[in-house]
Amino acid sequence: MQCKFCGQQLPNNAICCSRCGGSMTNSRKKIYIPEARKEEMVFNIKPAFDPATLGVRAFFLALFISAVSMAILGTLLTVALSFMGSMNSIMGFWITGGISFILTFWVSMYVAKKNTIARKFTFYQTRMEYTYNAFDGKLRYLEYTSILDSSVTKGPLQRMSNLGNISFVCVGSFHDYIVAIGDVRDPDYVYKKILDLIEVNKELNK
Repeated sequence: MQCKFCGQQLPNNAICCSRCGGSMTNSRKKIYIPEARKEEMVFNIKPAFDPATLGVRAFFLALFISAVSMAILGTLLTVALSFMGSMNSIMGFWITGGISFILTFWVSMYVAKKNTIARKFTFYQTRMEYTYNAFDGKLRYLEYTSILDSSVTKGPLQRMSNLGNISFVCVGSFHDYIVAIGDVRDPDYVYKKILDLIEVNKELNK
């Protein structure tokens, strides 16, 4: 048999040419390309932005930062003013504390709002897609074979706003993951949804 592409002499049972690699058969072998895995979304978790809860947290954080600033920077400023002959050198404490408090409170509320709006957790049967924070901006994936356990906790401020923290343990291919999501609206309902997902995964893994 002669190659129809380059003229090379080939055995009669040749499938392809040993010189040019051309196929000696007219039929083409079908290549199986697996379809992308499609899973139905089970539920979403979107942390809530609650100005009252976050405002109280930002207030105490700003109070702590301003106290530290008054102790360190305020002392330095007071000493500098006293060397300059200022009679109101004690004002260095209050100026430093006030500026630190306002800046810390504003930055804390701004960052908390941006992060809360950006964060989203989408659950499927065997994986979770989520955004970590507003400044990262990447969609991340966490694959798991099952969810072992879940728990819900509520702080005093969260109870007043019907918020809570959801945590659960995911079994991965190489090691387990502990996932914690804070400030979840209606945490008891979300907790029940995660328990339902745990039961579904148990049935699938039997």
